[in-house]
Amino acid sequence: MISIQHALRPLAIARDADAAVAFELGSLWDRLCRGIWVFCDTFSTPERCYAVLRSPVSPEPLNPRKLALLESLLLGTPAKAIAFEQHRSLSSVTMATQDCIRGMGLDCRASQASVLLSMAATARLRDDLANQQGRLSRLSVENREYFVLSALRPDLQFPVQLSSAEAAVLRSLVAGNSYAQISGERARSRRTVANQLATAFRKLGVSGRRATIERLIEHSAQCG
Repeated sequence: MISIQHALRPLAIARDADAAVAFELGSLWDRLCRGIWVFCDTFSTPERCYAVLRSPVSPEPLNPRKLALLESLLLGTPAKAIAFEQHRSLSSVTMATQDCIRGMGLDCRASQASVLLSMAATARLRDDLANQQGRLSRLSVENREYFVLSALRPDLQFPVQLSSAEAAVLRSLVAGNSYAQISGERARSRRTVANQLATAFRKLGVSGRRATIERLIEHSAQCG
């Protein structure tokens, strides 16, 4: 499956560049929630974030109560705060959001979900940021139909001044990499990576990856 995904990536990038049309990102959230689309792959280039999606044979809408929890999480509310507000255990919140993530076709923790998912949720659920636009194209490979969606990365520019190292580790975190992956990618100790991210979080006035993404999405929408 991974090899198939990777083989699709250059085709998806080429199709996006040649045949894409404007697409409201809020519609992505709606179609995922209704089960009309599911993710096949997500990835990023230095300029854009991408998703390759398909339509299931039998669409199944996601559970509304679980979706409400995922919405809060994607909009920057910490899982512990959601659990407290909903009078639920942290483990039940984690399980519910994971069910939604899997239902959308992603095999990862909610904290590492594609930034496009956060952009879609933000565009759908926040009227002040509803003008976010992406690009949509269709891709046919071996008699299978896919949808290619892309959007400018929200971390192309930052609302505050960051050092080059802070910017690099933050972009890697936004892309979904763990502290360990960033450490290996940059040949730096995990403590160094953690310190650089902590400094970046402090400058941005946020407390973690999810809140960082929300802050950057808001900034990029205002600049756009």
